[in-house]
Amino acid sequence: MRIVGMRGTRIFPALRHTHDDFMRMMPILLFGTIIASIMRTGLSSLTSESNRLDDASAIVLILVAMGLAFLCSLCSTSDAVIAASMTGVLPVSAMLAFLIFGAVLLFVLTIAAWLGLFHTTERASLRASLRLLVALIIPALLIAVPFQPISGSGGFDEYAGGRAIAIPRSSHKPEGASQLHGLDAAKKTITISDDEFGSWFEQIDHNPQRYVDYHVRVTGFVSKSRTFDADEFELSRQFMSCCILDMSPFGFMASSGKTGTLHNHDWVSVDAVIKQGRYGSAGHERQGLILRVQSVSKAATAPNGYFYWQ
Repeated sequence: MRIVGMRGTRIFPALRHTHDDFMRMMPILLFGTIIASIMRTGLSSLTSESNRLDDASAIVLILVAMGLAFLCSLCSTSDAVIAASMTGVLPVSAMLAFLIFGAVLLFVLTIAAWLGLFHTTERASLRASLRLLVALIIPALLIAVPFQPISGSGGFDEYAGGRAIAIPRSSHKPEGASQLHGLDAAKKTITISDDEFGSWFEQIDHNPQRYVDYHVRVTGFVSKSRTFDADEFELSRQFMSCCILDMSPFGFMASSGKTGTLHNHDWVSVDAVIKQGRYGSAGHERQGLILRVQSVSKAATAPNGYFYWQ
């Protein structure tokens, strides 16, 4: 009986503490949700394609993001969740400043508290805090400002936009082609729509022999590398594997047969034939599928959105 009683006395206090913590956290959660919704609504018009940010506005948003990081004082994991929720609303430079400033601020404050630097008079403590903030803000600005894309340069935000496009897990399977559009097996042609770029890439990449000698029409941006020959490029879109800050290009290797006509980050539409072959510069040769471009033209509009695994 004593054992049962002891268990009971432990369970009910635990439930009471859980209830108290829940009631304390709910107003904070609801208030944060309201603030986030207001920010997304108010800032979305600033970052639209028709109203691209200038340098002054970008710096203001960077400072706002740093101020938000200071007010929130959250852990880095929570900061990453907040930054991801602002995809397509804040420029990547502002989100980077938010993540860097928040993490460094917490680290520095922890060291300062451990060393007892804040056990001084109120005025001296205020001066020390201001010096600390200035010392943190300047490096964060120097790191984040270069990430602000120049208007029309084809930067990160132009590629990613705010729309997430899922790649079904079954896309790589041979039978996955039946769920995709644009395939004409009789004529051996594939017209890849903007939203099926990722799914078709998986399908073709995992079933290479099935699509050799097919004619394909697809749109993407030019991504060049030092490991490519002068006439080679990757026809790319953006892929997010974990969070927005790890977004990277992926796509079809292509050879245009011309040098100097295509520039990095140009959005283009290509007509090409899928071939097996070697590609890459000397010392970086690889074997695989490559698009032998027959014609290429500047894309009328840049596709919106990034891809992720469903």
